[in-house]
Amino acid sequence: MFFNTFIVFAAVSSSALLNVQAHGTITGVTGANGVQAAGFGIIASTPRNGATPKPFEQDTSVIRNKEITSGKTGVCGRTAAGGNNDVATQLAAASQAGLPTAAADGSVTMTLHQVNQDGAGPFTCDVSGDGGNTFQAATVTQQVPGKFGLSLATATDFPLTAQIPAGMACTAGPNGDACIMRCRNQALAGPFGSCVAVAQGGAAAAGNATAATGAAATDNTAAGTAATGATAGTAATGATAATGATAATGATGGAGAGAGGAKGGLGGLLSKLGAGKRESAPAKRYINSRVVGARSGYWLDNQ
Repeated sequence: MFFNTFIVFAAVSSSALLNVQAHGTITGVTGANGVQAAGFGIIASTPRNGATPKPFEQDTSVIRNKEITSGKTGVCGRTAAGGNNDVATQLAAASQAGLPTAAADGSVTMTLHQVNQDGAGPFTCDVSGDGGNTFQAATVTQQVPGKFGLSLATATDFPLTAQIPAGMACTAGPNGDACIMRCRNQALAGPFGSCVAVAQGGAAAAGNATAATGAAATDNTAAGTAATGATAGTAATGATAATGATAATGATGGAGAGAGGAKGGLGGLLSKLGAGKRESAPAKRYINSRVVGARSGYWLDNQ
């Protein structure tokens, strides 16, 4: 078994060295929403029934970390026909055409077209929810056959499925709903592969929408509570002012009524007693004193 694998690997490696432009690329994405799409840089008119460099490899992406780090290419590499796969441009085009959605479990179903020998598997995939700034590893659940990116297959389509990591939110693209899934193999002449733009669907999309709605609802509730508090405070202030005014009025009225009542009662009483009229000066009268002697005479009696 090991010997047979070694013979195949040696044969494929020799072929690859003679033709270093062997490739594999993602020509199809089937969304859970029924939308069909393709990888970045794919030219729909490229024939898929041959294995020579021209015209069959012209839209296959080469995605090398060294070229990405140096700035020679973006995070989705380059093609022979179109050069650098500009992420913003590709995302805008994909969004305008309509994004395929992942399944409820985050699975993205793709078609990997193996042009020739070193476009084989296995493929590794990662996903960016922020337009290519950061990537997280994705789980490949349906793999393309091959060893170290090599096999004897040519001009053949293989299914490739990978899952968007749980909890990731797709927020890229002009509509803020796109993720980039990037898949590539281990070929020495490559790595070869593609980036595809997808949106979340099912439970994942509902969960993100719920989270956004919940955040908005929380903000609205807080604003409503503040407004209600302000209204209540205003009402309370108004009620207090009204109460104060009433109290003041009541106090004034009460005081006036009390004073008036007191004045009326006293006046009535004095009137009844005759104190309300001015009295005449007491009459003077003289009486004979019974005192005898030097002090005898008349005494003034004011009583």
